[in-house]
Amino acid sequence: MKYGLPLGIIGLAYSVVLFGAQKTFGWELSYEEYHAAHLTEAINLDEDSDKNPKNLLLPFNRTRIPGSEGSRETQQFIIEHFNKTLAGQWAVETQPFKENGYYFNNLIMTLQNNATEHLVLAAHYDTKIAPTGMVGAIDSAASCAALLYTAQFLTHIASHERTLEFDKLASVPVVTGSTLGVKIVFFDGEEAIEEWGPEDSIYGARHLAAQWLADGTMTRIRMLLLMDLLGSGEEEPMVPSYYSETHQEYQLLNRIEDDLLFRRGDGSIAESQLAAQVARQRKRLDPTDYRFLGLGHSVVGDDHTPFLAAGVPVLHAIPLPFPSTWHTVEDDFRHLDATETRHWALLVCEFVVQSLRSRTE
Repeated sequence: MKYGLPLGIIGLAYSVVLFGAQKTFGWELSYEEYHAAHLTEAINLDEDSDKNPKNLLLPFNRTRIPGSEGSRETQQFIIEHFNKTLAGQWAVETQPFKENGYYFNNLIMTLQNNATEHLVLAAHYDTKIAPTGMVGAIDSAASCAALLYTAQFLTHIASHERTLEFDKLASVPVVTGSTLGVKIVFFDGEEAIEEWGPEDSIYGARHLAAQWLADGTMTRIRMLLLMDLLGSGEEEPMVPSYYSETHQEYQLLNRIEDDLLFRRGDGSIAESQLAAQVARQRKRLDPTDYRFLGLGHSVVGDDHTPFLAAGVPVLHAIPLPFPSTWHTVEDDFRHLDATETRHWALLVCEFVVQSLRSRTE
């Protein structure tokens, strides 16, 4: 991905409207007990955790150049996660194609095939060819692991809802009762082969967008949430809101983050282990940052651009400026923050739950 405008120029158009940050009380994370039991095990950088088959992060600790053995092994890991670990809940689609002398393969996973619309969650799994040996920890192993965990979490909810009789559920089914479905896309070929440009970048995104325009799928995409360059743990940068069309969804994501970081039941220190862990995280979202909302075009070139051009609302979760390890050999797992990655996994899980819940019949 690349910048679309110099930040100094954009800064001139920055108008600040301060909203009073609402901090209400009551820990409100959905299915907290599931996260407390599974999140740390799934997203972990401890040396011994690479032997744990439930680890969703460390299998990405390799180069993933399109068409390479590392790419094929990564694809196999992702596909097996959906076909075996999450068996029966997701439709698995592969989209192999060749362009510019390279073989690419998008992976598209769909929950709730009979939904009238879909929320698309996406990240790219490929890595740059140069510098040699780059494993793309923030670019974008962390985002892929967060999406794999989100799929695992949604599968848990759906399985629970389908196992119990409808009248025995404590509330309206969130996943099986929603008219909004979920697609999770792992794009191949986001990175340029030689030099970033319209014909040498976002290969997988351009290919999938063309297919969805041709077969009518694009008209049923409610929103695309694209994740990239997350998990660095650096004090800066923040993730701003880029598009006025999805600023409301950005505000929802921000409220969820505030829930995680600030809300407490009775003010006591007797909190759950998960609550105590996420409370140590920093804010990543700022709904009062309006720099980009009135521009009407992308500031960062990324996999979302062909979908944005097709009229799909886009929520782009990417920090700006980019983390310091971006496109360097230092973008490795030594510079990745597992706690930060878990933070984003929780945000996405809750965002999806609340999005589905708003569309239950």
